Amino acid sequence: MTTIVTAAGDSLDELVSLHYGPDVLSTALAAVLAANIGLAQVADDLPPGTRIVLPGQDAVTRQRPALW
Repeated sequence: MTTIVTAAGDSLDELVSLHYGPDVLSTALAAVLAANIGLAQVADDLPPGTRIVLPGQDAVTRQRPALW
């Protein structure tokens, strides 16, 4: 688990993509939102100084659906 603090101009999609990689963006976003109650309300306009917990990689792969 990692905690980051946002800066002016940061976007949640970009931060999550940089941390987990673009291939798992949708499942990583779901894991981050689940780990940060209330983040969804400010996700479109992240205030500078917002603390965001980024769950471990296992939390992202655990949520990834099996396609077959």
